[in-house]
Amino acid sequence: MGNTPNRSPTHRDVDMNRLAGLGMEVEELAEGGPLTTDRLLRYAEEQGKPVSHYYAAVALATELELPADAGPAGVTAVFCAGKCQSWGALDAIDEAVAQWERRGGGFAIGVRSCLDRCEEAAVCQIRTPAGTATLVRVKPEEVAQALDEALA
Repeated sequence: MGNTPNRSPTHRDVDMNRLAGLGMEVEELAEGGPLTTDRLLRYAEEQGKPVSHYYAAVALATELELPADAGPAGVTAVFCAGKCQSWGALDAIDEAVAQWERRGGGFAIGVRSCLDRCEEAAVCQIRTPAGTATLVRVKPEEVAQALDEALA
């Protein structure tokens, strides 16, 4: 892991005990099939919890994975959902999910516990067949713009 940013956090992390409980819920959900964005979104809605919290639980779980289906455009948005939570990563994930819903899919959303750019949190990578763009200090509107460009 890289260094922590030298600026004050802007957000609160999800409590580790809560993430552990969400991780157990996601493990149960995974027993019924792959953890797709659609399934995570619907489950979060049913439970009345933010879908980004479930993504954070997946990032910290050792045995859970999201399918690598990047859709027809081959685009995947990958977010740090570890310490980057303190600098807005969950808001960025929620924006990616909103874009996914608006577009009816067409790209994948992935999470990692660290993308090794901690000093520039929050971090997102937009992976395409042409290469990877790393967005640092990312804000939700920048996620939307990057996905618009990648999927154009």
